[in-house]
Amino acid sequence: MSAREIVTIVLLGLGVLLELVACLGIVAMRGVYDRLHFTGLTTLGAAAIAAAVLVDDSFSMIGDKALLVAVFVLVTAPVLTHATARAARVSEHGDWRLRRDERVDVEER
Repeated sequence: MSAREIVTIVLLGLGVLLELVACLGIVAMRGVYDRLHFTGLTTLGAAAIAAAVLVDDSFSMIGDKALLVAVFVLVTAPVLTHATARAARVSEHGDWRLRRDERVDVEER
């Protein structure tokens, strides 16, 4: 077994373990905000799996695609998490911004 295969197996195992823990955490948590804490693990798990593919295939067509997928996931996952948290907050508490027909009453001290 070569060093490349060992690194691939370790990265793949780490990625699968992170994905499994994240899935169990999402199922176990009750609230939306609690579940959002586990989205970071799914991001790291996907990146570890893509890194395993990249190490195994080096910079071939498949390795390049894995690298692009990893970069895409690492860039878009925090944006998706933020949008989900904001949608949950707006759904629970309403939007904090004023509408055009509303006025703000300011009290003077």
